[in-house]
Amino acid sequence: MSQRATVAPGMIGFLSRRRGWWRLMLLGVILLIFGSYISPLRSYLEKSGTIQREQAATEELRREHDRLQQEKESLQDSRYLEHVARKDLGMIKPGEQPYVVKDLNNDEDPGAIDSQPAGEASLGERIMNSLGSLIP
Repeated sequence: MSQRATVAPGMIGFLSRRRGWWRLMLLGVILLIFGSYISPLRSYLEKSGTIQREQAATEELRREHDRLQQEKESLQDSRYLEHVARKDLGMIKPGEQPYVVKDLNNDEDPGAIDSQPAGEASLGERIMNSLGSLIP
């Protein structure tokens, strides 16, 4: 004779309700596990974006460094150094006569060049030059 376990009719409803609670608890555990991955994932994405921005800034700095290194090497050449000194610093060689070209956008004679170095003409000479440029 085999022994069969019989379940009372009131127990069937209890067990079926209990299975529903297990499913609900399993769903809650799955949601908790999923929720625990959200914060690290968000942090990972933020750090990834930061890394990309920093890499772009680093690449820009490398290009600037290369450009400055090339200019440093160019400054070893005396012809380039002279060009920079004349153009950017307004320097002249000893014995050269500097000329100042005033306001080329003016309606005056574009060929008029001040032949005296700035600050060396007397007040009277500057007045006479100004009046001379007004008379045709």
